Amino acid sequence: MMNAKKFPDGSIDGLHNTVLDSGQLGNRVRDKRRKDGLTQQDLAAVAGVGVRFVSELENGKPTVQLNAVLAVLAALGLQLVVVEK
Repeated sequence: MMNAKKFPDGSIDGLHNTVLDSGQLGNRVRDKRRKDGLTQQDLAAVAGVGVRFVSELENGKPTVQLNAVLAVLAALGLQLVVVEK
């Protein structure tokens, strides 16, 4: 991949946010949940995970429960995309 220009949000295209750690992922999830007008309880129910998991995810707790993270992202209309740096 060529050296692409980076936008202030860390993205290479101005549309997609780069997440470098669990704290940043949690912030993105919290921001989207609030934008959608959902409570943590609402999101947990839609994603099929526990409220505690949503809370810990939003607070940046490192987790290896990737399937649960993907379920939360899907419930918010988000997806995980892996690209070369």
